[in-house]
Amino acid sequence: MTAVAPLHPQAAAHLAAGADAPGIASMTVAQARAAGLGYLALQRRAPAMAHVEHRFIPGPTADLPVRILRPGLTVEPQPAVVVLHGSGWVICNLDVVDEPARVLASDTGFVVVTVNYQKAPEHRFPVPLDDSVAAIRWVHDNAGPLGLDPSRIGVVGDSAGGTLAAAATAQLVAAGIPIAAQALLYPALDQRCAHASYAEFARGFGLDAEDMAWFWGHYVDDADGADPRVSPLRAPRLDHLPPTYLATAGCDVLRDEGEAYAARLADVGVPVTSQRYDGMIHGFWWMDAVFDDARTLQLAVARFLRTWLLAY
Repeated sequence: MTAVAPLHPQAAAHLAAGADAPGIASMTVAQARAAGLGYLALQRRAPAMAHVEHRFIPGPTADLPVRILRPGLTVEPQPAVVVLHGSGWVICNLDVVDEPARVLASDTGFVVVTVNYQKAPEHRFPVPLDDSVAAIRWVHDNAGPLGLDPSRIGVVGDSAGGTLAAAATAQLVAAGIPIAAQALLYPALDQRCAHASYAEFARGFGLDAEDMAWFWGHYVDDADGADPRVSPLRAPRLDHLPPTYLATAGCDVLRDEGEAYAARLADVGVPVTSQRYDGMIHGFWWMDAVFDDARTLQLAVARFLRTWLLAY
């Protein structure tokens, strides 16, 4: 078993400050959604954009809110990045991911589109995934009017958004929609919750094992757990996937399944960059006012996307 790196001092201080807060697994859905807005207090001031557009786009069962962030104005078709935000498939929204999405747009110079897919338990699997697939396809199909290059689209997802990003990318690539790159940040990739990191970090590291069980239970029936659209790690093949950046937090129940996914990609020849952020906890991409490594991750994702979306 890999030795566990100690918590980063910033992570230890953050967890100590919130030690008395109830865990997600003890909350109602409404309480969890209110708690999720607490991430806003852990973020820096968002960089200004040249243009921000709020739109509703057609989804399979409802119109979906999207936010289109343009860091600069140009007449040349631009690369685009679709961001699927973390949520446990239940909580959070476009406002919580707005700051990291703006940072991503600023760091890359690309257009960034964030998507507010519908949430469980009101909308269980496959609705959030179908919404995510539809939104990415919409960006591709409307690239011309949006001033985008349809051959240079990347997908980014964190946590449950990473699950949706991995599954949506696989589905779209199989359907002939080109995705130039994907970045998965501490994604949930296996509904079994059985990897060793679940035991190592079961409690006291921000996202407890029972919290993940709570999220999964609201999203999907156990009978669907083996479906690769639910558990991308259990897909029979991964060799058709695009270049991938996979970040894990060193002290996170989801760490091992993310690293197992990266290893499978590498084994079949997919270009993959796998980076463990030792001492970090789940959700740190959203917490750049608290963790220095959040900024390190932001820059790493931007470098990765610029490498692959400008290579075409």
